[in-house]
Parts: sequence; C-alpha cells; structure tokens
Amino acid sequence: MRHIVTRLLPAGLVALLAVALLGCGLLEPLIKPPALNYAQAIALIQISGVPYIDQYYEETVGEEAAQEAGEIGPVTPTGDWTADYKGEGEWVIKGPVITKSWGECLTTWTLSEADSEIHLTGFKCD
Repeated sequence: MRHIVTRLLPAGLVALLAVALLGCGLLEPLIKPPALNYAQAIALIQISGVPYIDQYYEETVGEEAAQEAGEIGPVTPTGDWTADYKGEGEWVIKGPVITKSWGECLTTWTLSEADSEIHLTGFKCD
C-alpha cells in the first residue's frame, strides 16, 4: 500500500500544480499560443497603424480635440519597437515615431488577433 501511495503522490502533486498554473495563466501561452509572433505584431502596427495615425488619434481623443491639436502626419516609425503578448489574442505594441508636425513621439498601440482591431492607446511627444 505504501508503494502505491509513493507512486501516486508525485502524479497527484503534478496534477495539482498544473491546475494551479492554468488558473493563474502561466501555461496559457503553451495551450493557446498567439497567432502572430513579436515581429509580425510590430510590422502590422507599422504598416496598418502608423500611416493612419491621424485617424487613430482622433478615435482616441475625439474629433474636437484632434482638430485642436492639428494634423500629426506624415509619420515614420523609427528606433526600437516592442511587442508584449497579454494573452487571449491581445497585444500591446510600443514604438517611437518621427512626425512632421510634432517631432519625435512615443506611441502605444493595442492589436486584437480575434478581429484585427488596432487602437492607439498612447501618444506622447517631447
């Protein structure tokens, strides 16, 4: 009997540990990996977001505030960009841009793999 318990105990502990890790989301990237990799997520923002920054900015701050601020574009991505996978198909991408009117700015974007929605969530200029 003791032999059976010593064999089952490690398996039971492993099962409990796996359930605990699933509950806190640590194993999610292994179970539900992102459809994109980091470079692809960054490229999507640089191609589909940055050139249309005026529209995304208006969506973020509202039409009136965007008109008061003036046109941002054209915009060119520059420097090092980062992508952080938050799980469940959601990405946060950050990177610097050079703008025609506002100089160098740091942008923060979200990207949803489920519906390909892009949002400009942060825009900070020197």
